Amino acid sequence: MKWALALALLVGVAAVGTAVYVVVHNRDPVPNDISACVTKAGLTVAHNSAALGVARADVAQGALRPVRRWDFGRTDGVLLQPPDRSYAILALSNPSAPSLGGDVGRRVYEQPSAYPLVAVEDPVTGRLVRCANASR
Repeated sequence: MKWALALALLVGVAAVGTAVYVVVHNRDPVPNDISACVTKAGLTVAHNSAALGVARADVAQGALRPVRRWDFGRTDGVLLQPPDRSYAILALSNPSAPSLGGDVGRRVYEQPSAYPLVAVEDPVTGRLVRCANASR
């Protein structure tokens, strides 16, 4: 009886330890940190293509291109801008979101809700870059 109780206790402790490890190891604070910074800066968080209306013509022409990238570990970021650099879009991706490679401007425009964060700065004042850099 003592062995059964000891084994049950050991299994319980192992289960709790495993749960704590999984939660702590899989925690990715970057999207939340950057999102909080973006909100504090008064920038638009895009949940649909309508919020990215400023980019419609550039996406149609294939002119919205990556100008800067970040690697935050589990999260990657890309800053997209048109040739005239009049506005900027910051998109974050993680293993469960679409890639930030290839025709990323079109992909972000068509499915912003598939990414952990898509934010718009119009006109460009450097706030998006400051938010991304603050998370490093």
